[in-house]
Amino acid sequence: MKERYEILVVDDEPANLQKLKRTFVNDFEVHEATSGPEALETLRRRPIAVVIADQRMPGMAGVELLRACLKIRPDAIRIILTGYTDVEDMMDAINQGHVHRYITKPWDPFSLRETVRTELERWELEQENQRLAEELRLANERLARENQRLRREMEAIERPPDELVYGSDVMSRLLETLDRVVATDATVLIQGETGTGKELIARYIHAHSPRREAPFVPVNCGAVPSELAESSFFGHRRGAFTGAGSDHKGFFLLADGGTLFLDEVGEAPLDLQVKLLRVLQEGEIMPVGADKPIRVDVRILASTNRNLSRLVEEGRFRADLFFRLNVFSVLAPPLRERRGDIPKLAQYFLEQIGRRLNKPIPGLQPAALDLMARYRWPGNVRELENEIERLVILGEAGVPIAPELLSDRIRLGESSLERRGSLRDRLTALEREIILETLQRHENNKTRAATELGITRQTIISKVKSYGRPSG
Repeated sequence: MKERYEILVVDDEPANLQKLKRTFVNDFEVHEATSGPEALETLRRRPIAVVIADQRMPGMAGVELLRACLKIRPDAIRIILTGYTDVEDMMDAINQGHVHRYITKPWDPFSLRETVRTELERWELEQENQRLAEELRLANERLARENQRLRREMEAIERPPDELVYGSDVMSRLLETLDRVVATDATVLIQGETGTGKELIARYIHAHSPRREAPFVPVNCGAVPSELAESSFFGHRRGAFTGAGSDHKGFFLLADGGTLFLDEVGEAPLDLQVKLLRVLQEGEIMPVGADKPIRVDVRILASTNRNLSRLVEEGRFRADLFFRLNVFSVLAPPLRERRGDIPKLAQYFLEQIGRRLNKPIPGLQPAALDLMARYRWPGNVRELENEIERLVILGEAGVPIAPELLSDRIRLGESSLERRGSLRDRLTALEREIILETLQRHENNKTRAATELGITRQTIISKVKSYGRPSG
């Protein structure tokens, strides 16, 4: 059993009550009552897990007490002590759900103690199964919403998935590198900051590979609860656990013959990392509840915005899995290092978002584009896309975007090194820029940002409040 439960014993005869107490006092916190009303008062005050009551008591019989217990402690295990002559009545009480078990007199202390243990272990298992079933339901709902979001995004983008938007030499060289690996089945690790387009690079690799006609299955490793990871990735058989009403394929079987993209693989829990390594080594999976493994033919692409080498040193990522994933590594450069992409990306997003919102915008005025080209874009391409969507909403159809419509951080410039003022003011502004940029790269995750900056999470919360921004 997981904890020391509280138990209530009820009998109107003091000798029997003492015997019951001696039976359980070493394993449970025991409460006593000599009548039904006294027992109900204890039930209202204490988190009783088990009620053991004698059937024949003056005023309120045992079954009547346990029926009343249902309204106060519906989860409590209810056991009745009764004579042989009352067995038929006990069966009726069990069938009606008022009683879990009945024990005929004279009862043996060891047997009674084991009965209580068995009932509590069964209750714990039912609670755990219910919890897992609920987590599975919530996880499936989250995954369904994520799939809907991805479908909407893909429907909104009419450009073929094998075409990347760029205008910089940096991206041109990156594509030359990718073209050397797309035709192979090599595992590729795509590294880079949040929002740099790592998934688009993975889709580019898949779309130019021999597997292009097979499925491309993206999975955010950090979004799958660790308790459900095995079922989500490797599937399960019907009846494998409570709530498994039918067979479930899992991500690997969904991607069979194609590509499985492990987004943010650095967030994968360690127990999942062990199972992922086995698939990479053996090429087979074992669904939950299955009696034999299944061969799968899947190419693995992975991405991370974290330093996996450091995670390996800290014991938070398996070295053997890192080496398996890092067969061919590419870096998705941040937008500030490929400013030549900004005009192309801005125009692309203007066309796509304008079409989606039925509000065509011909472009940006040169002054607006110049400000955007000078901004550092800590949120990378994702931040640029969000800014363009905001501009389409604010702008007028058929009119180029003016610089006045840009967000303050872009229009006024966020580069603290260009500000004037005292050394203290400039250092304060620089600190603000660094903190906000780090938060944006980590999608407002204060714990990760604090770890990177070497300060406490509470310090970041306090600083953000001082900037007049919600702490989130």
